[in-house]
Amino acid sequence: MIVKFCGLKRLSDIEMCNKLQPDMIGLIFAQSPRKVEKDLAKEMILAKSPSIKSVGVFKDQNISEVIEIATYLQLDFVQLHGKEDYKYINHLKDLGFKVIKAIEVERQEDITEAKRYTEIADFVLLDRPKGSSLDITEIAKFADFAYIIAGGITPENIDKYLNLNPVGIDVSSGIETDGFKDFTKMKKIIDKVNKYKVGETKNG
Repeated sequence: MIVKFCGLKRLSDIEMCNKLQPDMIGLIFAQSPRKVEKDLAKEMILAKSPSIKSVGVFKDQNISEVIEIATYLQLDFVQLHGKEDYKYINHLKDLGFKVIKAIEVERQEDITEAKRYTEIADFVLLDRPKGSSLDITEIAKFADFAYIIAGGITPENIDKYLNLNPVGIDVSSGIETDGFKDFTKMKKIIDKVNKYKVGETKNG
């Protein structure tokens, strides 16, 4: 199962990730309190363990800006959080970029919309609308395809997300204290996922 820690914005966040070894780290280039400038992002990517994949997060940005940043940073994945369509994604894929398409889901019909993107994106990520307190697990349980799940995951409630058996989990605010990444919370997430994997192996 993929573990992605998103919204990193300090070199010290990278140091913590190097100790914990999540599969992916997310750096945000869309408008957000967690947005990072590309030169700092470059330092962060150079400082990370080679085994950790880098993901750049964008939303409704001009595709030339996305290509420029992704090329400069040599990102492993481009994550799209807006209304980017098939043509937009295809263009990135044609240039050799791997794409994670994030879809905000509120209703069962949104799951059908999300499934369409499994044909073109490398991963589909199910998220709840920004600012929503929706229990996304109640919607995601209707998905009959592989997906990464985000939206409200914390060390305390991660079990109900893992029980859906997604291909990955994506955590940002749930591993923060006062707006900064918290090593203890990050470690709890890693430990919970590792425990879940062991259980899966035994049951499988």
